[in-house]
Amino acid sequence: MSFMKCKLCRAPFFSTGSSLCPACQEQTDRDFIVVRDYIYDHPQHVGMDEIAEATGVSEKTIIYLLQEERLTATDSLNIKSDLRCQLCGKAISSGSICSSCKASLTKDLSQAASALAVDDKKSIKRSADSTRGSRDFYSISTKK
Repeated sequence: MSFMKCKLCRAPFFSTGSSLCPACQEQTDRDFIVVRDYIYDHPQHVGMDEIAEATGVSEKTIIYLLQEERLTATDSLNIKSDLRCQLCGKAISSGSICSSCKASLTKDLSQAASALAVDDKKSIKRSADSTRGSRDFYSISTKK
């Protein structure tokens, strides 16, 4: 557990992996259901301000839900939240990184993992080779 500030209310709390305090996490889960149901019941183009006004859910929470990819700005959901990829700045409909940057990061990480695996194998082989000749063997005589 680590001590951190809640991403929404800025209250300090002990985190078990979430960036929200337990109270905000619970409220955000309830808000998500309310917003999801409103969007489902109103499939026409709806804006963030309309959703916030009709549901009582703050725009900050709606943006958080978009960033966490629990909601996605689509053609029927006319949300102008100005979400941008944190790496390249391209406009995105949800999350914090665009799909092309995600693909690039995934490729880079898999190449790095492969390189580490090869280095580990070489390191293990080198240490096995270096210890092979240094073992002392003792013979025990069973003659009396």
